[in-house]
Amino acid sequence: MEADENYQFNAKVYDILDRTYFRKAASSPRNAVISVLGEEPLKVLDMCTGTGTNAFAIAGARRNAKVIGIDLSTAMLKKAVAKWEQAEISNVKLLQMDAANLQFSNEEFDVVLISLVLHELSLALAGKLLGEARRVLKNTGKLIVVEWEEPVSLVQRILFYLVKKTEPAGFEDFLKAEMDQYFFRFGFEMTQTIHCDYSKVMVLRKNEHI
Repeated sequence: MEADENYQFNAKVYDILDRTYFRKAASSPRNAVISVLGEEPLKVLDMCTGTGTNAFAIAGARRNAKVIGIDLSTAMLKKAVAKWEQAEISNVKLLQMDAANLQFSNEEFDVVLISLVLHELSLALAGKLLGEARRVLKNTGKLIVVEWEEPVSLVQRILFYLVKKTEPAGFEDFLKAEMDQYFFRFGFEMTQTIHCDYSKVMVLRKNEHI
């Protein structure tokens, strides 16, 4: 019950936070994600899509892409559906699904996106999500992970303090973690990192390590 209430609250404020921290188009992680997709037709899975911000941004910018957004939260999906009904974007599908137990075939997707999720999870649960991401991702596909990053400027650090206060225990340790090593244990290697406002976009591919 407490988890449901948290999701309902998060669904109400999620887009406000997004506009606060990622409002500058040139340095937004949303646009950085789109920039690494290329122009070819793709099948994209947005794991833990929340209110669908990334899914709609990708689908709107890449009309030849098929985007599927999944989330376990009814409250989040309800808001995402409301946005979808107003967006007039036909290449998005929203599904209620557990990201740790995906109902998709092996190697079904060209791109899997996990945005602002892993820092909230235990290592064991993060491993389940990444294991499922690896399973449904094509061998030549891309895993794109968006995560918070400590800003350099004083003004941004002050604003980022609000993020720190609302995140779970262990958040600051996650910020300091070596991401190459973090993902290597789950069978991925980093190919690119793009630094954005308050965040970074990491592009990964499968390796042979499990």
